[in-house]
Amino acid sequence: MDTDPSLYILVAALLASAFFSGMEIAFVSANRLQAELDRNQGGWAGRLVEHLLRHPERFIASMLVGNNLALVIFGLESGALIAKMLFGVPDWESASSPMSALATQTAIATLVVLVTAEFLPKSFFHGAPNRWLRFFSLPLVAVFYLLWPLAMIVLALSRLFLGKQTNEDQADGLSAVDLDDFVRGLNERMVDEDDSSLDNELQILQNAMDFSNLKARDCLVPRNEIVALDVSASMEELDRCFTDTGLSKVVIYRDTIDHVIGYVHSKDLLRRAAEGGASETAGVARFLHPTIIVPEPMGAQDILAEFIRRKRHLAVVVDEYGGTSGILTMEDIVEELIGNIEDEHDTEALIEMELGPGHYRFSARHEVDDINERFDLHLPENEAYETLGGMVLDLTEEIPEEGDRLEFDGFSVLITRVDGARIVLLELLTKEVEEG
Repeated sequence: MDTDPSLYILVAALLASAFFSGMEIAFVSANRLQAELDRNQGGWAGRLVEHLLRHPERFIASMLVGNNLALVIFGLESGALIAKMLFGVPDWESASSPMSALATQTAIATLVVLVTAEFLPKSFFHGAPNRWLRFFSLPLVAVFYLLWPLAMIVLALSRLFLGKQTNEDQADGLSAVDLDDFVRGLNERMVDEDDSSLDNELQILQNAMDFSNLKARDCLVPRNEIVALDVSASMEELDRCFTDTGLSKVVIYRDTIDHVIGYVHSKDLLRRAAEGGASETAGVARFLHPTIIVPEPMGAQDILAEFIRRKRHLAVVVDEYGGTSGILTMEDIVEELIGNIEDEHDTEALIEMELGPGHYRFSARHEVDDINERFDLHLPENEAYETLGGMVLDLTEEIPEEGDRLEFDGFSVLITRVDGARIVLLELLTKEVEEG
């Protein structure tokens, strides 16, 4: 028995609808920066895709027109075919129960269209939009110009009823979102391919994009780790402080750390020695360098600009009550961009050790989101804290002691070192490992 020719038309219309739906979602999801790079590599497919991306309004209109034409053809052909296959009649009106036949026909056609021409193609083409646009670039350009007259009518009507003009056909510049998506895509590709050759460069680029969201509170040296002396301290005490800590800057305060009046740089002591020494009674005040005062929510980008404008190198970060939350240097901000800057004054690196499967040892100053990302953990994150130590304090609501153990959300935390009220070191175990 010969196959009904309308079946071929039906399948062709359904495939066309799936194609138009898939290309529409691929176009919307495509990364502009990747398309620009593809064009610069010289391939004709990349040039065609970049041309289409310069005319988003026309392209979307063409895809919608093509999709609707395909659905109209599908609707015309599917009605007669379903009526013939299920009810043995040429159309639903000839059925013994026309309304039931119409309802059945509509339900079947709708289900087929939603699954095969909407859900499946959009899910499929969304996965690698730039790749699929390049693959179908030639037929896309042909359809783009073939359907342009109809698309122009649709656009004219939409502008008439919406009452506004659009400039979407003009080539827009690349946005920060395009750059961010491109870098994240490269990072995912590197993980999949186990390629770490560009890891540092990509991390710097990612940090640069996130820099505008960085606040003073995110990169400060916390209050309890500030090395500081009272302004009444002697030069001998200052010398000893530099020698014992190896730091290049020591903060100077009057009466309390909440009243910082400046800082002394180690090079000032060298200048003092070159000048033949200074009277011990002169004190540290004669070597003071001014600081700037910034609030916790101030952006690191603005602080860096303020450092440059006022020729300062250290900022005192204050909380909402005016108390000192910590200090921030230009080096701290730059490290957020390019990673740790090691020099002779840097303190010991933060500890991170995997003692076994699901068993880790961390310095409490590690940031929770960083640990989650690098070790594929799922520790709870909260705006109330940033570090592992802050997480423990938030969960226990008390100052822990060495040897204390905390159980939460499938994890077990053992406090292994405490310095006063500060958690220094802890061990983290997953519940699966602990139970095993």
